[in-house]
Amino acid sequence: MELIILIPAIVCTIVLARGTMRQALVWVYMPVLLLLPHYYSLRFPHLPPLTFTDMAILPLGVAMLATEMRRWRLSWLDLCVLLFAVSQGFSEGLNTYVPGSQVSSSGGSVFELPFDFANGGLTFFAAVTCVVLPYMAGKLLIERGHGTEPPARIPLIRCMTALLAFVSVASVYDFIGKTSIWQRFWTHFFPGQITDWPLQERWGFGRITGAYAHAILAGMVFLAGLIYCMWQRQADPEWGARRLIKGIPVTLRDLTLAAILAGLAMTQSRGPWAGAGLAVIFALLVHWFSVRKAALLFVLLMVVVGSAAYYFGKQYTAGQLSDAQSLEQQDAIYRKQLLHSYLPLIAQRKAFGYGVTNLPEVNGQKSIDNEFLWLAATQGLTGLGLFLAIGAGCGMRLFALALRPIGRDDQTMLFAHLAVLMGLLATLGTVYLGETMFIFFFFLAGWMDGMNPVRAAVRSQAGLASPFRFQRVLV
Repeated sequence: MELIILIPAIVCTIVLARGTMRQALVWVYMPVLLLLPHYYSLRFPHLPPLTFTDMAILPLGVAMLATEMRRWRLSWLDLCVLLFAVSQGFSEGLNTYVPGSQVSSSGGSVFELPFDFANGGLTFFAAVTCVVLPYMAGKLLIERGHGTEPPARIPLIRCMTALLAFVSVASVYDFIGKTSIWQRFWTHFFPGQITDWPLQERWGFGRITGAYAHAILAGMVFLAGLIYCMWQRQADPEWGARRLIKGIPVTLRDLTLAAILAGLAMTQSRGPWAGAGLAVIFALLVHWFSVRKAALLFVLLMVVVGSAAYYFGKQYTAGQLSDAQSLEQQDAIYRKQLLHSYLPLIAQRKAFGYGVTNLPEVNGQKSIDNEFLWLAATQGLTGLGLFLAIGAGCGMRLFALALRPIGRDDQTMLFAHLAVLMGLLATLGTVYLGETMFIFFFFLAGWMDGMNPVRAAVRSQAGLASPFRFQRVLV
């Protein structure tokens, strides 16, 4: 039954043979990424474990490497992404090495290997399929059309919002029934694989996860979908504009937006809620003001809100877990204690961390609900620095492009990307970046780096000349 994982590779190969890479991206890779869980895998002997998303991206990656690399434009962000993937494999291989293991050479001498090539190689393969290839697909296949082929921006966002609306509607069962319909369905195909992602409850309802493993990760996916859906409503006026029932002012675009909002609400995840709030505020500011004024107002707002949040947060988390008056306060105290528990440990291995497999558990805190702390612990300051460079690099590029004289649709797309980026980075202080959302983040990073807006046409001097006036003629 596990062989079902091979189906995305077969379908993607057929679409590539009969259509284009952009069609494979929109109609194969995106549905696989947003509808199928990443935590089930197929393992052949002597090969790395393969997931649905791996099988969807591998044929697409081969096609990109074979035909699209001549259009690649190198940037320093490319190097950061590649080094981040290498850092993942290196950290894991370095920290899963067993001292005392010996290898005999062909000459009969015995020596020790200072690196676990098997574990490091498996981790690097996962980094290629989850980091490098999604980044390449986002950079190459969305904005820059090939020949007469138009960019895939609008079809991609149409597909994305429709899929997320479907996930939200299907997850109503999880919200009310407090059980995951996704895991119940896929367990029939993977009976021997036990998932460590139980559905949580909060406020008397289930916290929906969709195919994204955890409610907070699902909230981050819906956060991005919400901002792109808002952009789509403005930039694609024909999309879903017809009323579903004559005389009732409800359209498909309204229902899609409502479904995505409902999905974000049903995750009951305060981190993504806060990130979505920041993203929406920024999107509204750039809609009302110029880029510079919006940026200034947003920074001032963040200073005020951040200062207030720090002051009240410090008081809210001042006690111990036993002093918490609610589960919400307990979660906040737990996250504060994570810093005190793991920072001394990180200081012992600053460069490449401990890897994922051999990361020690401190004070019984197994779950590190902070991506930045998680990266520092597993990949050291190297991995953390590269990740921050990727986030900052995307933000600086988007802001620099937004200051140029470009078309309205391109400018609003840049603002949407900036809002998503800020919302996600703000949320990562409350959750680790894993499963589907990890892949989705690097896919979006590639899309952001691949933005190539067209400069707005500059009016010619003739167009600026004074209008024609009748002149007096002497006869």
